[in-house]
Amino acid sequence: MTKCTFCGKESHPSKGTHVIKNSGTVNYFCSSKCRANSEKLKRDKRKIRWTEAFHITREKARAREAEPKEKANIK
Repeated sequence: MTKCTFCGKESHPSKGTHVIKNSGTVNYFCSSKCRANSEKLKRDKRKIRWTEAFHITREKARAREAEPKEKANIK
């Protein structure tokens, strides 16, 4: 199982598109939607709501917001 470079969805290696760049990096895309958003439209996966990276960064931001409130209450 390979993980989509853009959205983070698990897919079979025979499905989707595998893009190999001159630098040697391999990008796996589960759909043309992911490939277009990443390469053609050059969108940041952390700012697109339906991607896994968005949800991960969102959780980290919420955790950071909660920390100062807890420390302020302790003092």
